[in-house]
Amino acid sequence: MNNNDWNNVFPEVPQNFHETVQRTLNTHILNKTGRKKIMKKRFPIVLAAVIATLCITAAAAYVMQWNDKLTERFGANEQQQSELTSAGAVASVEQTVTENGLAVTAVQTLGDKNGVYILFDIKAPKGIALWDTNLFEKTSAEIEGVGNGVNYSGGFMSDTDNSGSPSGAVNERYYEIWLDNSEQEDWNDKKITLGFTNLQADKGKLDMYTVVEGEWDLSWILSYMDQTQTFEINDTYDINGQEVLVKSIELSPLSMTLDIGGDGLKQLIDDSDFNQCGCLCTLSLTMQDGTMFDPEGPGSEAGMDNSYTRTTLFDKVLDVDQVTGFTLTFPWEKTSNTLTVSLP
Repeated sequence: MNNNDWNNVFPEVPQNFHETVQRTLNTHILNKTGRKKIMKKRFPIVLAAVIATLCITAAAAYVMQWNDKLTERFGANEQQQSELTSAGAVASVEQTVTENGLAVTAVQTLGDKNGVYILFDIKAPKGIALWDTNLFEKTSAEIEGVGNGVNYSGGFMSDTDNSGSPSGAVNERYYEIWLDNSEQEDWNDKKITLGFTNLQADKGKLDMYTVVEGEWDLSWILSYMDQTQTFEINDTYDINGQEVLVKSIELSPLSMTLDIGGDGLKQLIDDSDFNQCGCLCTLSLTMQDGTMFDPEGPGSEAGMDNSYTRTTLFDKVLDVDQVTGFTLTFPWEKTSNTLTVSLP
C-alpha cells in the first residue's frame, strides 16, 4: 500500500458503529445493580474492546475486498478469495501516476513463489480509445536485489465488450502483467519498479504510432504467498519405447511445477521442437469430480538430456485438494504418447 494513502485505509465509520457504542454506554452506565464504582473501572476496558472489535472488523472487510476484475479474471469464489487473502496471496497497491493526461494505476497483485500477476487500470485522455491492440513503446520491470532482470509478459485485456473497461468508457481499459519467477528467487518484501513509456496505437498490420508521450514509473513493496504442496511420484513410464521418470509435481492454487527425467527423455526432446519453441508435452490435471483442469497462462520450460522442468502460472484459481492426478501427452510421438499419474 502506498504510504501516502493511510487516510483511506479504513472505510467511513458506519452508523451501526455509533449505535453499538451507544448501546454499550447505556448498558453499563445505567446498570441496575448500582455498583457505579466498579463500573467506572470496567467501562473503559469494555468500551475499548468494543471499539477494537469493530475496527478490526472494518479493517478485515477492507483487506478482504478483491477487485471485481481480479475476481472475474481468476474465477475465484468467495471461499477462495478468503483463503488466498488470508494466505497473503493478494495485495492492494492503488498507486497512480499521471502524465500528459494519461493515468496508470496499479490496482492489485496476486501471486505465489512462481510468479505474480499485476492488474492495472489505464485511463487515457478523452478522445483516445483503448483497445487490446494498444501497447506501450517500452515497458520495464525491476525488483530490488534481482540482478539478472525479471521475465514478464502482458498487455491490454482483450475483452471485446465493456468488461475490459473499469468504467465502460472507451478511453479506460484494464492492463495486466505477469512476472515469471521460475528461478524462485525471494521477491517477498522487495521493492518492485514498473516503467511504461509512450502509449501507442496501431494503424494496421502493426504499424504503431505514439498517441500519448510520457514516462510512467510506479514502485511499491511486493508481497505474495508460498503454500506450494509437493507430490513426490518417482515412477517410471513408457512413452513410445522411451523411459520417462516422473519425479514430482508441485501445486499451489496459482501455479505448478513439473519435474521429470529418465534415460529416454533426451530422445523425446530431440523428437520435439523444444529447442525452437519450448514445447515438449502438454499437461492436464484430473479433478475429483472427473473434470480436467488445463493449466493456461505464462510460464517457462527447461530441458536437457535427462532433465526437464516446466512451470506454469494459472489464469484460474485451482482447488489443490480436489486434484487426484494428471496426464502428460507428448504430441511429437505418434504412438503410446500419453501417461497418466495418480497423486500419492
